[in-house]
Amino acid sequence: MRLPRFLSRRAARSPLPRRVDAGDVRVPGECWSRRADFLALRDGVGHERLKAQWQMGVQLPNALGEEGLSGLCPLCAERVVFGRPGDAASFDVREGLACSRCCNNARMRQALSLLLDGLPLATARVYLTEQASPGFVWLQQQVPNAQGSEYGLDAARRARLQRWFNDLGGQGTLNEADITALRDPDASFDAIGCFDVLEHVPDYRAALREFARVLAPGGRLVLTVPFLETVQQTLVRARLREDGSIEHLEPEEIHGDPVSGGVLCFYHFGWDLLDALREAGFRRAEWIRSFAPEYGLFGLWALRAER
Repeated sequence: MRLPRFLSRRAARSPLPRRVDAGDVRVPGECWSRRADFLALRDGVGHERLKAQWQMGVQLPNALGEEGLSGLCPLCAERVVFGRPGDAASFDVREGLACSRCCNNARMRQALSLLLDGLPLATARVYLTEQASPGFVWLQQQVPNAQGSEYGLDAARRARLQRWFNDLGGQGTLNEADITALRDPDASFDAIGCFDVLEHVPDYRAALREFARVLAPGGRLVLTVPFLETVQQTLVRARLREDGSIEHLEPEEIHGDPVSGGVLCFYHFGWDLLDALREAGFRRAEWIRSFAPEYGLFGLWALRAER
């Protein structure tokens, strides 16, 4: 285990300021490039620490009662409240703990922080595979060259999703793209964020190859996906047959969507996703786990790869 240059951990934590310079905010994390190294820590000296951190996340709604969680949003660089006081579901440590200012949940705050860390925002070419989301709306306000896309936009869905995007504060027209066959030229982007999208793509390896192709040398990819942290092999929940029908290998799992109501999940990924990224053309890939209560992050996983 090691801490790379793009992450930092403070030795001592002082009281949170009201506001800080955004360039001084670094989301801490522990990084692993091999399952064996993580399991050695989890089953050894780190067992009690990781167990306690998990228990903190589970007990968060009970601990807070009617109060929200006060902390520093790494995107806003400002002291905010995470979650809605009195609403236990809003304190889910992955999909909840939304910032009261930018409205991004814990997963998006971690992922966007890792994606943009150290990039020159005025000139960086950044692409998100989800456009109609609070994350992209925030990114659009920070990065002039931000691009995003959606998939499967028939006329009715495009209209509904466009209204949703506009209501969130998004600017411009929604773009449609198939991430397994992007139309962008080689080396078009400095950073790509794919947040809880890859598990819905039957041929996810084709998407990884496309990400590698359109990233400039040294560019980065940040992924969030359903991750089985102790498992090496990805769990295939469903797959496409040659005739286009779906074969379910596990009970059907549908993930929520603000417009369509739900999207089928094909995969829960294991550590072998790192190997798939290297095979696709990435020179470095690591799973990152962030535990930083002051940022409203309680043991979240994300994957970061460099081209």
